[in-house]
Amino acid sequence: MPITLSARSVRRAALASAAATLSIVLAACGANFNAQTAQPYQPAEGTNASSGGIVVRNLLVLADEHGKGELHGVVINNGTATDTLVSITQAPPKPPTADTPPEDPAPVTFGKFDPLSLAVGAALRLPQTGGVDATPTATPSTTPTVTPSGTPKTPAAAPFSVTGAEPGKMVNVVITFAKAGPITTDIPVLTDDHYAPTPRDDAPKGEH
Repeated sequence: MPITLSARSVRRAALASAAATLSIVLAACGANFNAQTAQPYQPAEGTNASSGGIVVRNLLVLADEHGKGELHGVVINNGTATDTLVSITQAPPKPPTADTPPEDPAPVTFGKFDPLSLAVGAALRLPQTGGVDATPTATPSTTPTVTPSGTPKTPAAAPFSVTGAEPGKMVNVVITFAKAGPITTDIPVLTDDHYAPTPRDDAPKGEH
């Protein structure tokens, strides 16, 4: 004897079948190798790099629209011996290849600093907490001093300061240590108000 289903029963069966099919499709999408949760990612916006036991984390430049800013990041010594951070400078242009034309990057200047000791297990934050003055014993001045010969002398740039870094671009740098091999890597340049909790006063209406 044939079984006759009501219209309501037919609709329920159809909905249950559709739900089961959708759950199978979603499970298959999440299980393949291209699933979003399976993709590696770098949570920090700066660059991570290493040389032996020396590790650099979240290295970036925060600069204003004129390209003036500051270098930020953390250098960690996970090695077995003390080391020294010697310098951070813009890397020379990469040599051209058959597939890439010669580079002519805009010059970016990094403020020099005295060599900084990296004790085993220690983390050195850049710039150092509280800021670092170019000449701690002298009163800062924007007016060039005059040498005995009468030639104006430009004040030294503050350590970890950056000039010529355009927000939105990458800067290729060389990080030099006393013992560990140098690190050559690209670091991003972000706007100096990138981490501000509130919008800038001159930000267009509706933007944050």
